[in-house]
Amino acid sequence: MESITFADRYQSVLVPVIFEPWARDLVRRADPQAGEHILDLACGTGIVTRQVATLARNPGSLTGADYSDEMLVVARRLADATGLDAEWVKADAAKLPFHDDRFDLAFCQQALQFFPDRPAALKELRRVLKPGGRVVCCIQCELDINPMLKAQAAALDAHVGEKAGGAVRAICGLPDGAEIQRLFEEAEFRHVELESVTLNLHHPDARAFAEGALGGMHTGDKLAGLADSAIDNAVKAFLAGLGDHVEGTALQFPHVSNVVMAWV
Repeated sequence: MESITFADRYQSVLVPVIFEPWARDLVRRADPQAGEHILDLACGTGIVTRQVATLARNPGSLTGADYSDEMLVVARRLADATGLDAEWVKADAAKLPFHDDRFDLAFCQQALQFFPDRPAALKELRRVLKPGGRVVCCIQCELDINPMLKAQAAALDAHVGEKAGGAVRAICGLPDGAEIQRLFEEAEFRHVELESVTLNLHHPDARAFAEGALGGMHTGDKLAGLADSAIDNAVKAFLAGLGDHVEGTALQFPHVSNVVMAWV
């Protein structure tokens, strides 16, 4: 029997609740045009690419790039299941394997904060965009205004360890809008626009979400190897930390990110 990877859990729990709504928002803002060649940088399991295919008219090409083999396996599987014509490429964001002026439009959803060399990644992104091309990114805002992530970090700190909680804090590792603006401008993007955006997200089963979220994070499964009782305690702490955002069995919470649009 095939084992379930953290990328599978990420796709089944986090993508529908968090990354699909953000993908729709980013695609709406970018307004892809027919014939445009589109890059989904740090594509994860490919939700932005799939939303482009759903919402845009006749893109010229779709390319998803990610450093994680596990994420790309899921992205390819989901694309193949629907007949989606996309290229999936393993790539370091700071050394993209594409020629200059390759793409008209790029997306980067909740990933810039994780890049070890952000200036190099943005310079590479600019290099592979055509003159007049554009990029649309979203980057998580600070922990204190993102209650789901704050509760998750506290639960992991208490029941798994500070290293696990630190992986959640890293999701909010680039919250300063002024710093983000400076990074894009120093990479020689022009007309850099930044907006703080809140999406109100929900899941009908708060406990199922909590279990899936703790086991399907961007940075891997934080519950692997724990006893069932320890996992249960972590999940209960996560739900308790959510407070009023749990209503009956359902979960509703604000998710706040900086959204950037910039042009070459």
